[in-house]
Amino acid sequence: MKLSIVLPAIRTKNWKALYESAVTSLGKYSEDFEMIMVGPYPPEDQFPDNFKWIQDWGAPARCAQKGVEQAQGKYLMWASDDGVFLGNALETALDLRDTLDRKDIVVIRYAEGGNSPSPEYWSAHHHADLRLPGIPTHYKIAPVGMYDTDYFQEIGGWDCRYEHLNMCCHDLAFRVQNDGGKVHLSPDEVLSCTWDVHCAEWQPVGAAYRENDAPLFAEMYNKPHNPNKVVIFWSNWQDSPERWVRRFGDE
Repeated sequence: MKLSIVLPAIRTKNWKALYESAVTSLGKYSEDFEMIMVGPYPPEDQFPDNFKWIQDWGAPARCAQKGVEQAQGKYLMWASDDGVFLGNALETALDLRDTLDRKDIVVIRYAEGGNSPSPEYWSAHHHADLRLPGIPTHYKIAPVGMYDTDYFQEIGGWDCRYEHLNMCCHDLAFRVQNDGGKVHLSPDEVLSCTWDVHCAEWQPVGAAYRENDAPLFAEMYNKPHNPNKVVIFWSNWQDSPERWVRRFGDE
């Protein structure tokens, strides 16, 4: 199988449109992928056999890492279920991925709320919270990325001490660059997402960033650059709480 698309997901009403957009965007690879949704709520619609749902009430990083354990694709990527894939953009991203070293990353370029980031956006030091002693000025970010699946697992994937798929994606991309991997932007914009920081669904994400993820990231990278920081323990997701209380409350 060519590609696994893994999502921590709660917006079940959006899943059909997201899946169908992936089929279109994959072009010649449209019969050679799987989509794996991980979250608490079952699908509302019927899907083909290449769609999988895994029930988990944990934080997004835990859910995504758990989903990758079931991934069968040569490559993997993640996305957000408030978006859709565009044109044949996944096809061109996979074409690029096939030309690269196994350590390299394809950044899946995206738009939020109709706004497309500038080229500088993908440079780490373009962002104030990433201008830290442990992050070299030439490093790039991959908030959404396409990776070689085996390599992703070898270096331990996401650090699931983070809750949301945000700062842990930066940490992952920096560890890959420490290991000699290069970062390449997708040829086309691949994903179009909504963006509403005032909606109820976003509030736990904002709280996770302020109260856990940003402080943890600052603690990690407020030290001189450590080029040996590459591999973490793969099953670290099992230490993340089974229930994400910020969103779902106590049992």
